[in-house]
Amino acid sequence: MARVPPIRSRATVTDGTDGLKVSIPSRKNFWTLAFLPLWLVGWAFGEVSVITALLSSDSEAPTLFMVTWLIAWTFGGGFAIYIVLWSICGREVVILRADSLAIRKEVFGVGRSHEYEIGSVRRLRVAAATYNPFDFKSGLQFWGLGGGVIAFDYGAGTVRFGSGIEEGEAHDIVEQLSSRHRFADP
Repeated sequence: MARVPPIRSRATVTDGTDGLKVSIPSRKNFWTLAFLPLWLVGWAFGEVSVITALLSSDSEAPTLFMVTWLIAWTFGGGFAIYIVLWSICGREVVILRADSLAIRKEVFGVGRSHEYEIGSVRRLRVAAATYNPFDFKSGLQFWGLGGGVIAFDYGAGTVRFGSGIEEGEAHDIVEQLSSRHRFADP
């Protein structure tokens, strides 16, 4: 019988002058990394073809349709490029400070942060990921961009993070964050 070694933590936790910092690398999805680059080759062909057709003066194609299609196609391709980059080198960074809880998703160190007033953060917990087919954020979970297994209540809403970790690791992270701050539990 083969002995299974314990699974190592993917997240790194550091305690610095800025606060307690948890860095969670994105989950590497083989199918995303295999399929999307191939899809992007076809996407680039379509992008170049339509731009060439629009710039040629003898084009008889409906210009308004082509411009609209090109805009939508460009956004779709940009999203696919972002997903590939997120899958390769994205990370979620959570920083617990004395006055706030900041969550940042970044690729190559560039990203957008959301800061939450620490006094309004309630019920930090591990919560199984949910799926709602009518919610845009639920659709992003497939790509590793939305949701997560760690949740907290903020006002009347629920904020989730930690999409790249398992529940066991999420319990460790919640425990470390809770050891630094007592989150309200109504």
